[in-house]
Amino acid sequence: MRRVEVNGLVFGEGEMKICIPVCEKTLDAAVKEIREIKKTKAQMVEWRLDYFEDNIAESAKEIFAAAGHMPVLCTFRTKSEGGEKDIDLESYFSMYADLAECGAKMIDLELNICGAVEAYTMQFISYLHSLGVVVVMSHNNFEETPPREEIKQMYELMRLLNADLPKIAVMPKDQRDVMSLFTAMAEVSETCWPLIGISMGG
Repeated sequence: MRRVEVNGLVFGEGEMKICIPVCEKTLDAAVKEIREIKKTKAQMVEWRLDYFEDNIAESAKEIFAAAGHMPVLCTFRTKSEGGEKDIDLESYFSMYADLAECGAKMIDLELNICGAVEAYTMQFISYLHSLGVVVVMSHNNFEETPPREEIKQMYELMRLLNADLPKIAVMPKDQRDVMSLFTAMAEVSETCWPLIGISMGG
């Protein structure tokens, strides 16, 4: 199995990892929240950039310093995938480039955005990798669970785009939908691993 490691935290082996999102609007509130998270059993935090109202690039180093050895996943979730804001394509990639240069170790890129500019995405991910950044590529569907073959195709496209951690989160309507996700993950796991799969809801 392929291993992905960030600050000593290994994905692809051992127990499931616990990640807590930080959705604060200001730097001071975010730093305070991260310090509280470090007292828990969580292994990493997700900094939700779409909630953040202070300057992202100017705040990044202090956010990373507050987290210390705990990995920080930097995520701008667009409105179409359940986030708080929309963002134009140029600003999206520019923001992540700034974060990588500020020392970000993990960045989340949305498949729907990356799939529209595949050639550029591959160049951009190569650039991120040159700076030691681990790339999570995500797809979030809050309406349904797509068919198993469609889920597999999304995972495989994420891997072809050179994502390190493909992630799909879908909404199940029944038990069969949950099994569709798990079956798709099992069927692509030989060539596309480690994977993140979330069947959302109660």
